[in-house]
Amino acid sequence: MTAIVVKAFNGLKPITAPRLLDQGDAQVADNVRLVSGSLTPLKGLTTLKATTLNPPTTIFRYGTSNTETDYWLEFSTDTDIMRSPIAQDQWNRLYWTAPNARPRYATSDMILGNTLPYPTNSYELGIPNPGAAPTITNFSPAPSGSTPETRTYVFTFVSAYGEEGPPSAASALQSVDPAQPVTITVPGGAPAGSYNITLKRIYRSSTVGSRAQFQFVAEIPVATTSYVDSITQANLGETLQTDTWIAPPVGLKGLRLMANGAAVGFVGKTLYFSEPNLPHAWPHQYPVDEEIVGIATYGQTVAVLTTGYPYLFQGIDPAAMASTKLLIPQSCSSKTSIVETGDGAIFASPDGLTSIGSTTGVITQNLFSRDQWQAYNPSSMKCYVYNGRVVILYTTTGNVNGILVLDISGQGATLTTSNVNTAAAMSCGYYDPRSDTLYLAQGQAIKRFDSGDNLSMTWKSKQFRVGYPMNFSVAQVRAAAYPVTFKLYSGGQLRHTQTVTSNSQFRLPSGYRDINWEFQIEGTNEVSEVVVAQSSDELKAV
Repeated sequence: MTAIVVKAFNGLKPITAPRLLDQGDAQVADNVRLVSGSLTPLKGLTTLKATTLNPPTTIFRYGTSNTETDYWLEFSTDTDIMRSPIAQDQWNRLYWTAPNARPRYATSDMILGNTLPYPTNSYELGIPNPGAAPTITNFSPAPSGSTPETRTYVFTFVSAYGEEGPPSAASALQSVDPAQPVTITVPGGAPAGSYNITLKRIYRSSTVGSRAQFQFVAEIPVATTSYVDSITQANLGETLQTDTWIAPPVGLKGLRLMANGAAVGFVGKTLYFSEPNLPHAWPHQYPVDEEIVGIATYGQTVAVLTTGYPYLFQGIDPAAMASTKLLIPQSCSSKTSIVETGDGAIFASPDGLTSIGSTTGVITQNLFSRDQWQAYNPSSMKCYVYNGRVVILYTTTGNVNGILVLDISGQGATLTTSNVNTAAAMSCGYYDPRSDTLYLAQGQAIKRFDSGDNLSMTWKSKQFRVGYPMNFSVAQVRAAAYPVTFKLYSGGQLRHTQTVTSNSQFRLPSGYRDINWEFQIEGTNEVSEVVVAQSSDELKAV
């Protein structure tokens, strides 16, 4: 029997020659969803809301409103955004990177102000080092026969949210009578910049165990310039914890949050970590030997993707992270292609889509040759995880836009495409894990992906090669509804187009014979089976 029968529709394998594809594999699988074996149309886009920027480069949904149009943030540059690592943060702070500057942060009231686009206002992240040391201005020397105490003082700045910065330089040493009060003069006012600093904390030198430490004396308003210290050593407070804390560096990128509450980012060839749950304090640095393109986090691991080999940094304490250079020569082609999968990371490399984590290697190596992958211009790629798939936006060097959809769940066909961004490129996207929804920005609008009416799908079969030149005379398309468009090709030429209106068989034209045959299905209705045969009897026997 020579009939062509397809009952299970699969996706694309561009690396394989059309005649060597498996029975249900496709040469074209555009705007299709292939999970059950049937040929099902992908749904279209639903316009959610207009944006202020045209177009935005980054979008982000803030807050927990059930109204989908609420609380959208827009940025004109590639921006990395992190929710607060602080449990039950009463201010609902949000943190984000800024080009050629330190990261910013804001409370909900500042973010959702009266001016669009959101965020309306923000502060610079980090608390600066005071520019001058305090001085001891009034004290009593120890009387003859008593034991004097040698003291020095430092102070720190503190924000309205309790974020404390590094200490000032120490005051000059002074030998004082510990039983008498000491007056300390502290430089007045907050430092220049938008830090929202409201307080200063004063610390005094002391000995804790066998170590010299600074211990807490008092907290005073930022404008206050002096304090009278009459506290005995036994009543001093906690030791100073911020002596190594610094603000995040200028130009920090890739802002992410680890499971231990530490924030992580990078500049150039250096990876930076904050103290756990303290995103204003960044004392930990780890260099690598290549320029960092982007990072991803999963569990207690940071995947560092570079212009050379990838690295993994692992650990609970950001002061003691262990690093591993992975022996896979896959550089990262695009920062915006990096996505986190829960147990690893996926990114675009020159050879294909590459995974690190539970699976490590080029996961598209059986789908694309290097030249085929390069034709999609991996440096342009923006990737998003959605519904067990990776949605890949790309723009070729010839300025053609498209979408690749790669299944990573194992539920259905591995690779399909979509043309929903052909006319106008998607500038960015946002995946909301709370509802498993992917939003894409197109022009001056945010649109919900795969949620509208059925798209017009196109699915083209493999090239079927028969043993001798022949002519197929009948065909049948079984579908959930009609019409469906059927096209028949032989020898690379379109031989027949049929608008199919029922599951009845229909005649195919005669007058030619060939050994190479293909068919194509187009439409918006689900298709479960296609049969092409030499006769009605052969078709019935299938």
